[in-house]
Amino acid sequence: MEKMDFMIDLILDQWENKIIETTEVFGSIGAQNAMQPVAPGKNRVIYLLGHLIAVHDRLFEALNLNERRYPEYDEMFLTPQHPSNQYPAYELLLEQWISTNETLLPGLRLLTVQDWQSKHHYVSDYDFNLNPKRNKFSVFLSRNAHLFHHSGQLALIRTDK
Repeated sequence: MEKMDFMIDLILDQWENKIIETTEVFGSIGAQNAMQPVAPGKNRVIYLLGHLIAVHDRLFEALNLNERRYPEYDEMFLTPQHPSNQYPAYELLLEQWISTNETLLPGLRLLTVQDWQSKHHYVSDYDFNLNPKRNKFSVFLSRNAHLFHHSGQLALIRTDK
């Protein structure tokens, strides 16, 4: 296995493990605690669940893997939460979270090193030519960090401690 293949495989394993862990946390928190903020004045659990769905859903488009499934979540979950927001049922969101990631991971694993180094959907050809580091791999690395960030927020409210 070449060095770049190995590094990509390691990062995808890390992603998969964090998805499993985060799913378990969302499951343990449950619908009964969904409206709780992770800390005073911070995001509510249900918002974080929907937010992560929306961000992961956008990866399908960003990495040219498939069509998005939940573009309607952008307005609700990619803008700051508001106390009056009405969200879909927690159980539905949890099912969508699981389904999104079960579909996303195999697509990520099919990408070749050349695919990872190619431009992502949201960058123009001109800008990519100026900076080829604006590629699919850089987008995925930022989303991986994003997942870890919000997973850390969820640790503040975990009910299985």
